[in-house]
Amino acid sequence: MTTTTFLALEFSTPLASVAVCHQNHVLASLEDSQPSPSERLWQQLHEVLHHSGKSLANLDAIAFGAGPGGFTGVRLACGIAQGLALSLKIPLFPVSTLECLTLTVPPSRVVTLLDARMNQVYLAAYDTTADGWSCVLEPRLCGPHDLPDLPSGDWIGVGSGAELWHELLRQRWPHQWQGVIPGQVPHATQIAQLARLRLENGSDQGVEARQAQPLYLRQRVALTRAERGK
Repeated sequence: MTTTTFLALEFSTPLASVAVCHQNHVLASLEDSQPSPSERLWQQLHEVLHHSGKSLANLDAIAFGAGPGGFTGVRLACGIAQGLALSLKIPLFPVSTLECLTLTVPPSRVVTLLDARMNQVYLAAYDTTADGWSCVLEPRLCGPHDLPDLPSGDWIGVGSGAELWHELLRQRWPHQWQGVIPGQVPHATQIAQLARLRLENGSDQGVEARQAQPLYLRQRVALTRAERGK
């Protein structure tokens, strides 16, 4: 079966987004920068479907931002996506929020970083290949003193963590670091695009809904009093 119509959810950052994409076309998308209860997110989902001219029955697959990112948003996206995929009996595509940021920049060597709070970032690095992107550094949680080595070459940064730590990253990688492309966040349209590209090149056929798992990378969400210096 050729999967062509995706519903995509991305709730891992403060900018929550939902999109319906058919092949390589965005039929409708919606963003919300205000924290939303799950009831509001369901309403947004139905609004996007309405504007796209599609119904749940028209969907071929679901894709969602699996993280890393905010615990509540990632967990909520996974839960909604699993419920829909189970009820509709269609494939589910978990997509890394760090990898989807590669679609916001021209083909190049790119380090994607998201602010993880607690003086840490979520980090991964990707290089361009003939088939798209190859992961050079797997997603990880990093503090200021445990940033990994970068391979030689020119690298650009993208994501909230890259903007927040720009000067620190320049000092850590003085010969490779070429600066930051600002203002880029993970978005549902990128989630759908990555899932579609994987499906078309045969690298991913999706998973059964029950097998989908968020990518948290961190086991706790707050510093202790001692760590906060209290």
